[in-house]
Amino acid sequence: MNGYKRRTQKKRDAIVKAAQELFSEKGIAAVSVTDIAAKANVSRVTLFKYFGDKEALAKEAMFSWIELLMKEYETILSSTKPFHKKLLELLNTRLAGRERIGERFIHSTAWDDPELLRLIKEMTATYALPIIMKFMEEGKRSGDIDSSLDNEAILAYFSAFGPIVRSPEYIKKGKEFQISMFNLFMGGLVKNWYQKTDTAHHTSNT
Repeated sequence: MNGYKRRTQKKRDAIVKAAQELFSEKGIAAVSVTDIAAKANVSRVTLFKYFGDKEALAKEAMFSWIELLMKEYETILSSTKPFHKKLLELLNTRLAGRERIGERFIHSTAWDDPELLRLIKEMTATYALPIIMKFMEEGKRSGDIDSSLDNEAILAYFSAFGPIVRSPEYIKKGKEFQISMFNLFMGGLVKNWYQKTDTAHHTSNT
């Protein structure tokens, strides 16, 4: 990457970071392009040059959040911890991601944007599902998941659950609801899930 490209990427990163911080704190509607430009220490012209408008920037901010979350998932899955502990870490990471995004952003009208929802669905299919299937294979090898279960059946199970966790209604629900949904889902997939986990413990660590 040459000097010009490095400077360009640095400015883009600064704008996205500023937008994420402001969206998390105030939500999208309450944040202006001027606010973001000032926080990123760039001009409005520069912001429009790179992103076009605030809506495009909001999508870029969400993309960056999801990308970071996927990297965190991969780090967890590559660890040597027991399978069920990795699952709990995945839950805690998911909830930490929610806090990173911020309640004001979660409850904003951004979730009414079909393009944003399409982006989330696309990223889930492209990045999350391969990670999940790799993890399920590990669960079969460790004996935590019934090895006779067909992978297509497992994918169908995930696919049935997917629209729930991607829906604006689910995203706007509180942490306790999301933990309950996670336990219901895992209880149907992982052997002796409730005996292996302590909901109170992993709730207190989020």
